Amino acid sequence: MRLRKILAFTLVELLVVISIIALLMGILLPSLNRSREQARRAVCMAGLRSIGQGIFLYAHDNDSRLVPGDWRVSWDAWGKVTEYHFGTIPAGEEFRQVNLGHLLANRMLPTPSNNEHVFFCPSCRNPDGDRGFEGFDNGWGKNGSYAPTGYMFNNALDGFDDFVQDGRSAVLSHKNKINFLRGDGSVHVFNVRPLIFDASVGPELLQDVSLRYGVCFPTIMLHRWLEIGEVDLDEARIFLSNPQGWANNNCTLANNASCRAVSQSVSLSSVSKRSLACDVVGVWGAPASAPPPPPSG
Repeated sequence: MRLRKILAFTLVELLVVISIIALLMGILLPSLNRSREQARRAVCMAGLRSIGQGIFLYAHDNDSRLVPGDWRVSWDAWGKVTEYHFGTIPAGEEFRQVNLGHLLANRMLPTPSNNEHVFFCPSCRNPDGDRGFEGFDNGWGKNGSYAPTGYMFNNALDGFDDFVQDGRSAVLSHKNKINFLRGDGSVHVFNVRPLIFDASVGPELLQDVSLRYGVCFPTIMLHRWLEIGEVDLDEARIFLSNPQGWANNNCTLANNASCRAVSQSVSLSSVSKRSLACDVVGVWGAPASAPPPPPSG
């Protein structure tokens, strides 16, 4: 009787195949992740361009004026009024559309219905991992609530108040890149690299140093760095050594005790090279403790 030969993998062969597959996955996955992130960045840049188009439409209908920066939290589209005329809050308007929210209220952009809106970068996440639309949906149009977007508007262009953002965490949508929109509608990329803010600590990314100090770099400061293409370390160290002191010294309303009533109108044509919005978002809470001031040199 003829015995039939059974074909099968040996244990050694099976282990070799599994090892090869694991090796290939280890080689290919980083490339796939980079490709996905590049795709998300492309969508993010397209979102910024759409926001730029909305800003141009707003200016066309409002005497060539830039969208006002009327709430100190620059990534909120709905919030509490902080920019107003003659130090009084209009009746019934304590909470309303602010910053980029004016594009929605004036129908320059559609109101978000999900995370696939131009207001939310695909890579943007809150520290708890949630996407941006949920927070927006819970706050937009509601008294006493705040509606965040995935972008930081340069609300310091028409004034600067003395409010310092204290916090426990800062969020960059892309760890090593910041996409930003200029006033002429063009979108650019700022490369984030480790820098020495404190010699005793060593090189840190912007997100790391914000987390360690528990403060967000001021909007006016960050957007200026984006414009010039580099972080001004001297300015950063001065700010970190005394955030509130820096804010007080750089307030544009020095003769105003509160330094929070801004009513300056800005022409869009005057900010063509300025950074208007970037894919940086912060979620803030009280820092546990303040670190020692960094060295000045």
